[in-house]
Amino acid sequence: MKLSPIDREWFDKVLRAIAAAEAGPSDADLAQAPALSDWKAAISPGGYVMLWGEVTDHPLLGNANIHTSQLIAIDPEAGWARTASRWYRLGRSIDEFEAELAETLNGGKAEPIRFTLPGFANIDDPEQLQRLLTTYITRVREIDAADRAASRGEE
Repeated sequence: MKLSPIDREWFDKVLRAIAAAEAGPSDADLAQAPALSDWKAAISPGGYVMLWGEVTDHPLLGNANIHTSQLIAIDPEAGWARTASRWYRLGRSIDEFEAELAETLNGGKAEPIRFTLPGFANIDDPEQLQRLLTTYITRVREIDAADRAASRGEE
């Protein structure tokens, strides 16, 4: 398998993001990262795992409701996520917001409130999310290895 130059560029970007995620963010990485609040992991219409939510201080988008590029890794307890493009500091998740809203509006007695992004499938199970990310990283590495072998004439 030989990747096109554009695909090779994308895979190199993703491989750098994977390496960064495996090393974990530095304090400087997080200090410079945009904040993402009321966020949720989802599968995009294109089939990739991403986050959606409200971003603050994004270098290109400013303050807006967004969905991210391909999610590479996430650690909600440590308060960070890594996408193909950048680090994010994680604030309150949409799940926490939904629970707070339900408690405020209904005293916690009514059906839970659920927010979704049209066309996207929310990922509610943290273990499923980790399995999807692990599978994606494995596949990226397999494609990278096949491309490098093809470039050396080892197909």
